[in-house]
Amino acid sequence: MSTADGSLPPPPPFADDFRAVVTAELTAAGFTLLDWEPGGVNVRPPGGGDRQYVGLANVYRRANAADRADWPGMVREFLDHRAELLQASVIPNDLGTIVDRLRPRLGRPCDRSDKTPPWGIPLPGTGLEINLVVDFPHGMVYVTGPMLARSRLKAEDLLDVALENLRAATPGDYFERASDELDIYIGHAGDGYDAARALLIEELMPDAPAGFWVAIPSREELAVWPVSFPAIGRVHVLKMFADENYREHAYPVTDDVFWVWRGTWYRFGIALKGDDLVIDAPEPFGEALQELQGDDPPQ
Repeated sequence: MSTADGSLPPPPPFADDFRAVVTAELTAAGFTLLDWEPGGVNVRPPGGGDRQYVGLANVYRRANAADRADWPGMVREFLDHRAELLQASVIPNDLGTIVDRLRPRLGRPCDRSDKTPPWGIPLPGTGLEINLVVDFPHGMVYVTGPMLARSRLKAEDLLDVALENLRAATPGDYFERASDELDIYIGHAGDGYDAARALLIEELMPDAPAGFWVAIPSREELAVWPVSFPAIGRVHVLKMFADENYREHAYPVTDDVFWVWRGTWYRFGIALKGDDLVIDAPEPFGEALQELQGDDPPQ
């Protein structure tokens, strides 16, 4: 849900006692805690270096099923397994030597109060942000301004590389139709970049004259529905999917539904008021439907 000014609300925090345990264990290991995200925390490694992201959603779920007395050991063990990733030396001075590991990230805007925030650009019309990350088997590291400066590379050029890497890492059968009744397609590769694949929608899906409705409730889920006249009366189903999965799944992104047409993103308002479906569509949607008229007449 968006705020009145169009920005996303602050992320819901972990329970205070869990945050306290994580803070204590990170501090004991020499890390500096920078800020929290919905699914984890950003830290600076011992001895300085660029910020690193630590995903905590999985260990948090396990902790909630265990005694609180066991939490310090669980968190410590989890951090030990990620020790190599969290070291400052994990990223070489020249990003050009690891371009094959670059990936785009699409999610909530990162905190800009830190001295070295991640590089990022807004995705217009969404309130979301595109970042660059370095992919590792058990996590990711944000690309920051200092990393780019040391590498003497332009972020925009590296983003093109990252998108190409994501294309290459996307299976040919990535999308699966949700049901025989609805032509909603779900993408889930399990690699942490499903939300980012929304940036490739118009390449991954067959052409749709009026574009696509898109939902990215979490980092691990992408739902796409080609716009058609029959689908308009049932588009609330996609909103319900976005609401439920944003609320229940780890690494939440947004409960908004978007409309993507000709490379441009728009928020697409959907609400059920009693038995009435209320749609707040962006202005160009009418033009898209006019173009669709000849290909897909109303039923």
